[in-house]
Amino acid sequence: MKASCTLMFLGLSIGAWAQNIRLTWVGQACFIVQSEGGPTIITDPVPPPLGYAIPEVPTDGVTITHDHGDHTFTAGVRGNFTVVDGRSISTRTHMTVANLPFILIPGFHDGQNGSALGPNTIIQWTQSALRLAHLGDLGQDQLTEAQLADLQNLDVVFIPAGGIFTIDAVQAAVYAKQIGARVTILMHYRTGIGGPPALDALPAVASAFGTVAYKPSSVVISRATLPALREVWVMEPAAPAVLVNAGAASGGAVAPGSLASVFGSFAGSETLASSDYPLPRKLGQAEVLIQGNAVPLLFVSPHQINLQIPSLLGPGQYPAEVRVAGQTLARLPVTVVPRAPGVFFVANQDGRCNSASNAARRGETMEIYGTGAGLVPLLTLPPPFLLADGAVVPGSSSAFTQSMPEVTVGGRRAAVKLSGLRPGFVGLWQIQAVLPSDAPTGPTVPVTVRYGSITSTITAAIQ
Repeated sequence: MKASCTLMFLGLSIGAWAQNIRLTWVGQACFIVQSEGGPTIITDPVPPPLGYAIPEVPTDGVTITHDHGDHTFTAGVRGNFTVVDGRSISTRTHMTVANLPFILIPGFHDGQNGSALGPNTIIQWTQSALRLAHLGDLGQDQLTEAQLADLQNLDVVFIPAGGIFTIDAVQAAVYAKQIGARVTILMHYRTGIGGPPALDALPAVASAFGTVAYKPSSVVISRATLPALREVWVMEPAAPAVLVNAGAASGGAVAPGSLASVFGSFAGSETLASSDYPLPRKLGQAEVLIQGNAVPLLFVSPHQINLQIPSLLGPGQYPAEVRVAGQTLARLPVTVVPRAPGVFFVANQDGRCNSASNAARRGETMEIYGTGAGLVPLLTLPPPFLLADGAVVPGSSSAFTQSMPEVTVGGRRAAVKLSGLRPGFVGLWQIQAVLPSDAPTGPTVPVTVRYGSITSTITAAIQ
């Protein structure tokens, strides 16, 4: 399950101004908004004691929504920047910083007109042709008509959802609907690596929004790539290493029992692959701990580690760390959801790997191999019907998912005949689906697996 991955960690790419922007969530209410070839804005800089570290990125502007220490750590920001300072704002104010237009919109940190926690300024601006707004530590019981007028037609809104010091997720969902931004990004809640303990955490923070999209800590967007329908994003806070679904090769969320990869810098680790089952919890001097417990490892190297997510982890976000020779080299968050499909490859009905020179035929059964089916009971085992982490699925076992995933081929629905864990492997999900008789043909037809709210797509050759 080795894979290659190049990490571009907060680097400014060369390109035309007013095109893409890279959004990175540092943690709490701190985001880095970088325009290609243009300015960089950091919002509400967060201090290290909360568990987050602001990367050393040259910055042009820093927004501050109110005068609380977890939003004002300008000492941690690099560059010759100008502060868009909302701490003393009492009337609607316009500013221009780094040639970007900002609107400062007065509001309150609480539902008592600021008498409990003070004022809070909403900051709205346009960058790379996108309209963004940061709500800071909004705590009002309702948005005013004047505030809503300034928050219409937004592309991206950053909204607090952790409760206690701000609105909670239920109120945030109400405001998100009123504002109607194309993308709503949740912030200011407790994560796997930081934040005040009193704040709400996942999955409670996401539950009020119904369907959410799980994203890695850094995402590139533009007006052309905004989602067609409104989305609510749950991002991971930035960390020196990233854990991804081994099948999807993207961060955001993984499922219990699935295979995952960690990418980062793990100096001192040998390059080793496991040859025994159950999988070891340590390979050479390298190990990965999730919530303090070592997990099964398939492969380790100085820059990549492949592992299995513990099967009994419930939905939520957990702390993880990579250790080599007992020394912690990286701490990172792990976001777990019940189901998170990631596809490795597809095989034809004859068992041979699908390729342009070995295309599948309409009406045949295609085998899809991936990971992320979630908790799958083995009916041949005694209660509680669960296979130990790191153990291969016995050849005589019936390890079927409790429901069938949805498979589409070129947008046409495919009939799923089988979905379960592949005997003789760890965490490998096998799906058998019949190619529709009207499926598109060609060398790169998209095959999409949807299970729960998450999808994974690979291409296949069909004739």
